[in-house]
Amino acid sequence: MSVRPPQLNNNADKDPLTAALEQEVFNEKASTLIRLTKKLEAALDLLSESTDDLETTEAERFDRLAAAGEALWHVTIQRELCGLRQHKAFLNHLNVPKAVRLRMGPASSFKPPSNEGKD
Repeated sequence: MSVRPPQLNNNADKDPLTAALEQEVFNEKASTLIRLTKKLEAALDLLSESTDDLETTEAERFDRLAAAGEALWHVTIQRELCGLRQHKAFLNHLNVPKAVRLRMGPASSFKPPSNEGKD
């Protein structure tokens, strides 16, 4: 009895329409990942500007942190869909702050308590 290794991608068994459809799906996944990564980079830039700007209020910083966390969540999901499972090097490459990594997820409407009016 002989043992043959499994053939994972045998394009000879696929018809041309299936192969074309799979290629189109792959292209859409990749372009979506690129768009979402650009949105994450923009959100991270806004967040870093708010930490450098003294005139930015705490509520604005919180909103930008929530937006960056949600953008990171979207990118992470899309990376998983593309088969990219190792995220640490990617996050380090983009210099994603720990606060954003901890805040990853859908942005909530929760607002931190304000210090206005307190003595």
